[in-house]
Amino acid sequence: MFGLLKYGRDQRWAGVIEAIFDWLPTLLPILIALNLGTGHQVAALVTTLVLMAVWLGYVVGYELHHRHAWAMSAKRELRDRYFTALYQRNDAVATTAADHAVIQRDLGGLNNLDMFYSTLFPTILQAGMTFLVLIGLSFWYRSWLALLPFGCVFLIGLAMMFLGKRMSAQNKAHLSGFLKMGGRFMDDLRGMTTLVMYDAADRYAQKFADDSEFFRQATMNLLKTQLQTLFVINGFGYLTVFAGGFITAVQLVAGQLPVAGAFATWFTLAMMMVNARQLGYFVHVVKSNGPSLAAILATIAKAKEVPDTVKITDNRPLSQITLDQVNVGYAADAPLVTGINATLVPGKLYGLAGENGTGKSTLIQAILGRLKPLSGAIMADQTAVSALSNVQQAAVFGYVSANEYLFSGTIQENLLLGNRFGDQWQAKLASLGLMQFVPSLEKGYATQVGENGRLLSPGQRQQLAFARMLLADKTVYLLDEITSSIDEANEAIILQAVKKLSRHKIVLFISHDLKAMTQADEVWFIHDHQLTVANHQTLYQKQPAYRQLVDNPEMMENEVNPND
Repeated sequence: MFGLLKYGRDQRWAGVIEAIFDWLPTLLPILIALNLGTGHQVAALVTTLVLMAVWLGYVVGYELHHRHAWAMSAKRELRDRYFTALYQRNDAVATTAADHAVIQRDLGGLNNLDMFYSTLFPTILQAGMTFLVLIGLSFWYRSWLALLPFGCVFLIGLAMMFLGKRMSAQNKAHLSGFLKMGGRFMDDLRGMTTLVMYDAADRYAQKFADDSEFFRQATMNLLKTQLQTLFVINGFGYLTVFAGGFITAVQLVAGQLPVAGAFATWFTLAMMMVNARQLGYFVHVVKSNGPSLAAILATIAKAKEVPDTVKITDNRPLSQITLDQVNVGYAADAPLVTGINATLVPGKLYGLAGENGTGKSTLIQAILGRLKPLSGAIMADQTAVSALSNVQQAAVFGYVSANEYLFSGTIQENLLLGNRFGDQWQAKLASLGLMQFVPSLEKGYATQVGENGRLLSPGQRQQLAFARMLLADKTVYLLDEITSSIDEANEAIILQAVKKLSRHKIVLFISHDLKAMTQADEVWFIHDHQLTVANHQTLYQKQPAYRQLVDNPEMMENEVNPND
C-alpha cells in the first residue's frame, strides 16, 4: 500500500503541509491549557491569536489553491501509467464487455485512492505528531499514558490478524460474484431474443438467480466482517481513552499531576485515539479495494515508458502515411480493396466513402496496424506501420468510432484520461468549439456521465468521446462514423472541430452522410474493389456510383458496420 507514496511526487509536500495545518487545531487547546495552568493568561491569548492567524492565513492563501493537490496529481499519474500499460498489451485496447468491466473496476479503485492521499496518509502523520506530543507531556509530568497506545495497537493488531485473513478471502469472493453477475446481466440484455428463440430463458433465469444469491451472501459476509473490524477498533480505542482518563484522575487526586497537565495529557491521548479510529477505518476501506489496486499496480509494473513524442525515423516526428500497392481484406483470394496508392499528410482533411461492406473500416484497421495488408506496404514515413510497437502505434494513432466506451465518473475524469495539454485543456477544447454544452450543466465538468455515458445525450456522449481523443494529442486521427446516430447540431459541431483539427494533424474520417464529404479536401471513394481519390465535386461529376450515393442518402442508412 505504501508503494503509492511514490506517485504524485510534484505535489507530495503540498500533502504534508496540508496534513500539518489540519493538525494545528488539535494543538491549540493543549497549548492554551498549559499556559493557563502556569498562570500565563497573556501567553495563552497570544498563542491562540498567533496560531489562529497562521491557520487562517494558510486556509485563505494556500489551501484554496492546493487542497487535495497530492491526491489529484497521484491519481492523474496512476491513470496515465495504467492506460499506457493497457495500450502495450497485444490486443492494444479493450474491446469486450469483460474488458470494460475489469477496466471500470480498476478505475473505481483509482477513484477511491482519494482516501489514501487525502485522509489515510495525513491521519498517519497527524497521529505520529500527536504521539510525539503525548510522549513529551508524559515525560514532563512523569505519566504512564504514553504506554497505553502501544497496548491498544497490540490488541487491535491481534484481532485484525484474525479478521484480516477472513476479509481477504471475502473480498475475492465478493469481487468474483460482482463480475460474474455483471457479465451475465449484460449477456442477458443483449441476447434476450436468442434466449427466447432457443427456449433457454428459464435456465438462464435460474443461473442468474444463483449468481445473485452468491453475490448477496458474499456481500453480507463481507459487511459482517467489516462491522466486526470497526467494533474491534472502536472498542479498544474507547477502552484506551477510558483507561487514560482513570489513570489521569488517580494521579490528579494523588497530587502527582496539575489540572492543566492532567487535561493536556488526557486530551492528547484522546486525540491520538481519534486518529487511530480513523486509521483503522480507512485502512479497512483501502484493503477492500485491494484486488483492483493490485491489478492496477501489476499492470503498471509491466509497462514501459512512453515518450511524449514518438519519433519514427531520423529523429523527426511523423510527417506522412503512405499506402503503396495495398490490398486489404480477410482472404487473399477475395480482397475488399485492391491496388491502393495514396498518401495522408497534415493540413488536409481526408474523407473515406463507399457503400456498406466495401471495406472502409477494414482499410482503417489496416492503417492503424491492427490488420496486416494482404499485400503492399503501409508506411509511417520510412517505417512500416506493422513494424511499430504497440506503444508507438498508441502514441501515433488516435482512433474514434461510433461506439466509444465512457467510464463511470465525471466528464472531466473521462476527458483527462490521456490529456497532454496540462491546465490548458479547456482552452484547447474551446478553440475547437467542443464541449460548449458543459457550462449549462448544473455541475459543469463534475457532472457524472454514468456507465458508458448513459446519463448524457447521444450527441453529448459522442462529443465527449471525440474530445477525449483530441486531448491525447495524437499525430494521426482515424474517425470511423463518429457522427452517426446523433442530432444535426452536434454533428455540425464535431465536423467543424474535425476540420480545424486537420490543419495541423493527419485526419481521415468515414461518414455515412456523404454531404459531410463537402468538408473534405480529398475524398477516398471505394467502389468495385477500387479506391478513387479526388475532391467531392470531381467525384460527383465523374463517378456515377458516388453521385448516386450522394443523391440517394437512403442507400447509406445502414452504413455503420465495424467490420465493413
